[in-house]
Amino acid sequence: MAFIISGGTVVSYAEALDVRDKDQRIFEANELDFTNVPDAPGSLDNYLEDLTTKTTGRINAKIKASSKWKSYLSYTGTTFDINTVPAFDPDRIKSRQGDFTDLCAYGTLYMYVLPKVADFGNPESAEVQKIQFFEKKFNELFDELMSDFTWYDADDSGSVTDAERMVTYQPTRRTRSKRSTARVS
Repeated sequence: MAFIISGGTVVSYAEALDVRDKDQRIFEANELDFTNVPDAPGSLDNYLEDLTTKTTGRINAKIKASSKWKSYLSYTGTTFDINTVPAFDPDRIKSRQGDFTDLCAYGTLYMYVLPKVADFGNPESAEVQKIQFFEKKFNELFDELMSDFTWYDADDSGSVTDAERMVTYQPTRRTRSKRSTARVS
């Protein structure tokens, strides 16, 4: 459970083993045929690591496109033009690496691996259900990470200072009133 780093840069948040650990059955039953892909890799692990690299790129793009990323940049005093939002730098992740590994494994399974074997003609098939399950896990964890910026070193100093921590959880409020309650943040 470690990031794949090449040349001092994070290229993937997960290894092949991390993906295999999330759903072992699909790999043990040999349901996945990686030999029919363009530029077929030498092994299933190489193929999975290619997919985790692709998923990592997708996660980074999703973070950059999120409104929470723009809010975080403003919070830390980073100046940017709305048309040139700075890219997310995965080398600045200083904590919660395990969560990024899980996020990458969930994304790899629901975006790339399970669609190869799913029977989309049958919405009740196990693989379609798993795609929905892993997509939900991915989105929940992504939203959690975007609400809790205590893991990113914005100034690249080597540690996350209090000025770089932004938590945007909004606690739920219970009420017994029959009228709706509006909240202003």
